[in-house]
Amino acid sequence: MPAQPSGARATKSDRATVMVSLVDGAQRPFSEGMILRVRNNREVNFTLTDKSGPNVLLTVPFHDGPGDDYTVIVSADGYRDAGYFFKADVNVESQISLLMIRGDHKFEFPSWSELKISHPRISNFLQVGNGPAAEALYAKSQLEKPASLACLLNLTQAMSEIDLGGSSPLAFFKEILWDTTMAQDRFFGYADPAIISAVRAAAAKDQFDEEVNCAQFHPGATCSWKQNSFQVANVQLTFHEGDTKLIDGVNCVKIEPDIDLYKNLAAHGLAEVIPNKLTHGLTDPSIVFAMRWTNAKDGGGPGFDPGYDVV
Repeated sequence: MPAQPSGARATKSDRATVMVSLVDGAQRPFSEGMILRVRNNREVNFTLTDKSGPNVLLTVPFHDGPGDDYTVIVSADGYRDAGYFFKADVNVESQISLLMIRGDHKFEFPSWSELKISHPRISNFLQVGNGPAAEALYAKSQLEKPASLACLLNLTQAMSEIDLGGSSPLAFFKEILWDTTMAQDRFFGYADPAIISAVRAAAAKDQFDEEVNCAQFHPGATCSWKQNSFQVANVQLTFHEGDTKLIDGVNCVKIEPDIDLYKNLAAHGLAEVIPNKLTHGLTDPSIVFAMRWTNAKDGGGPGFDPGYDVV
């Protein structure tokens, strides 16, 4: 529909559009049949069936108010549901990009030599504290703990995008622990304690939120901050100041990076922590990958690229 004249106030009869674009885990256009569910926080709740991608144009009511906050959820046989938020605007077509992950997916990693060429920042970080042994550790993880390796790559890429006063969190690491503590939802390492002051400074600029009583979710933790840049899948940096290690003359502190699917602490507990405890499961790194990819697209970027595919 044509844009309204400047200064004109929309009415409830106005319609807004949103273009939903979809790709698969290898970032190829997704053209399979699907169901789309659209809802807002008021009266809108409808379902569209027998749609096919990779691009679907939707039309929704425009309220010029709180009713313009929408959620779209896409379902397809054999794939996990994917969804995101958008704000309807009668003058601008909203854009949502979603990454569809197969229910029976597997992780497809490049070889170490390929990773060094395509993602040198990631490969360089993986060598922190382990040097040339990182190549063998990487290859072993591909075979024995692929989900944990995917998590490590997710966090490496995500942390590389954070600015802590001119450096990313990666610059503070002195060692990555490639041991039994490395899991599909977090890893541990040792970092220069100066990173804590850097995160505090970023929090003072409203780039992070402190998690009080962090030991409730992270046993042994003394302090923790979560990035607040995105709607979903923000990096959390948790510190265990009682666990230190002298590395290269620096008394380093143990650090525990992870990614929370939900920004709100209550939602994180109810929709992620509690279900994982009940099922004895851990957050699937493919979900983190998909959410971070959509976050990046929402910001107008090229997407999230941790160096592997989900096929």
